[in-house]
Amino acid sequence: MGIIDTIKGVTSHLPGIRRPERYSLYDMFMEEYAWALTTPDKHMGKLQTYYDAFDQNVWVRRCCMVTCDEMLSEGFKINNPNKDQVNYERVNYLTDLFNAPAGKYAEETFSSMIKQIVPSWKVTGDAFIEVNHDKVFDNVPNGFKFIPTELMGFNHDVGAWCIRNTNHIFEPENLIHIYEPKIQIRGSKWGTSLIDTIAQNITLEVLGMNHNKDIFENHGLDPRGVLNFDKDLEPNVVKANIARLKKQKNKKGLIAVQGGNYQQTNNSNKDMEFLELIRYSRDCIITMFGVPPHKVDIIETASLGNGTGESQDKNFGKVINSNCKVIEDAFNKNLGRSGFEEVFEIIREDHENKLNRAEIEDKKLRNGTTFINEVRTGYGLEPVDWGNVPMNYSQYAIAASPENLDQSVLITPQDNTEKDLQKSIILERLQGMY
Repeated sequence: MGIIDTIKGVTSHLPGIRRPERYSLYDMFMEEYAWALTTPDKHMGKLQTYYDAFDQNVWVRRCCMVTCDEMLSEGFKINNPNKDQVNYERVNYLTDLFNAPAGKYAEETFSSMIKQIVPSWKVTGDAFIEVNHDKVFDNVPNGFKFIPTELMGFNHDVGAWCIRNTNHIFEPENLIHIYEPKIQIRGSKWGTSLIDTIAQNITLEVLGMNHNKDIFENHGLDPRGVLNFDKDLEPNVVKANIARLKKQKNKKGLIAVQGGNYQQTNNSNKDMEFLELIRYSRDCIITMFGVPPHKVDIIETASLGNGTGESQDKNFGKVINSNCKVIEDAFNKNLGRSGFEEVFEIIREDHENKLNRAEIEDKKLRNGTTFINEVRTGYGLEPVDWGNVPMNYSQYAIAASPENLDQSVLITPQDNTEKDLQKSIILERLQGMY
C-alpha cells in the first residue's frame, strides 16, 4: 500500500470530505450477508456468555462504564511532541477524524467509539477497529469502524484477520486490534477476557439469585413461615386448604385455616450466606476491573479496600493511565504507518502530576537549567523573544550569554520584585495549562 513519504505529501493530499464507507470491508460485508449467517464464537467457543455478563450483571457493566467515563471526562488531543512548530492542517484533520470516526454523515462519535472499544476489550478480551483509507489522497486514513468480536476470525492459511466465514481479509494497516494478551502459546492471537477469571463468581451469584427467587415465588406464602395443621385433621381438609393457598399466588393478607397454626421465623444462616455470596461476587468483579468501590456507587459504613478515598483515586488513576496507553499505542502505531508524526492522546485528569510538573519547572528556571521557551513548548505555547536565555533569579537579572554579553542589562530589584516575578510566571503557566 502506498503511504505518505514526506510531511509535505501529507499536507498537500488531504481529502476535503471523508467518505470511509466507500472503502469499508465491514459495510460491504453487512450488505452481502445477513446477521444470522455469522458464527458467534471466539477460539471455537461462543461469546454469548460474555455478552450476558455485560448485559445482566450490574457490576460488570458499571465497571466498564466507569472506565469509559474516566477516559472521556477530559477528551483527547492531537499533537507532535517531536516538532516545535505545529502543522495545524494535519492536526485539524486528525482531530476531525477522531471526532467523527465514521464520517460526517454517520452517527458514530469519539465517545460512542470508546464506549464500544472498552467493554469489548474488557469483556470479550478483544476489540477490533477497521481503518479505512482514501484511495485518491495517497491512502490517507479517513475513517474508523468498530467491528464486534463475534464477526472476526483469524485465517491461519494467510496469517491475517478476516470477517468470519468469508473471504474478506484485512491487511495489517486496515485493522487495529486492542486486546488483553495471553501468556500461553495456544490461541495467542486472541485476547483473554476478564470474565473468564470471574466466571465462577458470577455463576454462583446467578444460581443463588435463582434459588432465592424460586423460594420467594412459593405460591404466595412467606418462605420464613411455617404452617402447622392439627394431626387429627382429616387429609381431605388439609388438601383443600393447600389447594386454596395455591390459587392465591403472591397475595399478601390473612391466612385463615381450620385446625392450623402459622409461625413466623427469622432469617436463617442460609439467607445470610446468600447475602455474603452476593457481596463476595461483587468485590471480586470490581477488584478484577481495578475500580474503587466508591466509583461504582458502593456506600457502606466500613471502608472497602485499603487506604482513603484519595489514595484509591490515585491508584485508579494509574489503572486509567494504563488503559489509555494501550488504546493510544494501537491508534498511533496505525497513524505512523501512514506517515503521520502527530500522535493521538487521551487527556487524563491528574492535578497532582500537574502540580509536581509546575514545581519542577519552577526549580529548573530558578537554577538556570532550562529556558522559558522550553517550558512554553511543553504546553503548546508560542515562544517569546526573551525566552531563550536562562533566568538568574538569585541576582534578579537575565543571565549573560556569549551572544548578548554586552547587551545584557541588569534588572534593578524593587520592593517585592522577586514575588512579582514568580507570580507572573506562575500565572502565565497556569493559563497555558487550564
